[in-house]
Amino acid sequence: MTNLFPEESEARDFLETRGLTVHVIPAGSAKTPEFLVDGDARGYVVEVKARHDSREWSRALRRGAVAYQARPIGYGRWAEYVARDALKQLQSIDPQHGRWWILWLAVRCHAGTEAMVRQAIGSLFGIRQVAYCDPGSQDATMGRCLFAKPGVFERHPEIVASVVATGGGFAFCVNEFATDYDSFQSSALYLSFASIHPPMSATDLTRNRGFFQIADRSVARHDDHALASYLERAYGIENAIMLDMKDHSASMIVPRRQR
Repeated sequence: MTNLFPEESEARDFLETRGLTVHVIPAGSAKTPEFLVDGDARGYVVEVKARHDSREWSRALRRGAVAYQARPIGYGRWAEYVARDALKQLQSIDPQHGRWWILWLAVRCHAGTEAMVRQAIGSLFGIRQVAYCDPGSQDATMGRCLFAKPGVFERHPEIVASVVATGGGFAFCVNEFATDYDSFQSSALYLSFASIHPPMSATDLTRNRGFFQIADRSVARHDDHALASYLERAYGIENAIMLDMKDHSASMIVPRRQR
């Protein structure tokens, strides 16, 4: 029997409890996804990627030093890198794209776990923070903006959804750029999540959670001034400033005192 990492076992168990049949793809010389999943229409191909604490953080803890960590709480490069790698693996096992492609992002960080989850989701949707004033007000307000960068979903419409898992919970993010998104909404996986909570989508985030979005793809998204000007025009806000905020955390192992 193929040995699975804990995050892979978590993904397999979750899928099986949804009544799906999970086939583990044996590891070989070439990189392949973790699972082929049957029992629902087209079926799925699932690639699992895990994010652990950095080596520097772990080494600092072992030395008894203070381990410092800073994580973006919006778009970050990690999810983009793993998505590119995942696409090659998904393509290798399903070259005709006959199944729905799922990217499973397992967050296994001890430092800044919540920030890493926000970074993963922010990377999927290209999220950045924006400070702004409402008309006639001098008080700054913080908001979040979708597609301020071309995120994983926008760049890779082959991926129809991503599960962000922490070991204690799941966020289910769906890709409205995907060409097979309409059919996916009738899938067992989509309906399973939807029965608990509406899947996280660009539509949900803008309509129900107060996110801005850059709907005009002609806006130069490498230009903060162009982004801020667009948001001011589109949403009637003033003095917009694009931000890339980070979460900072520090940890240290304190020896237990002997009595």
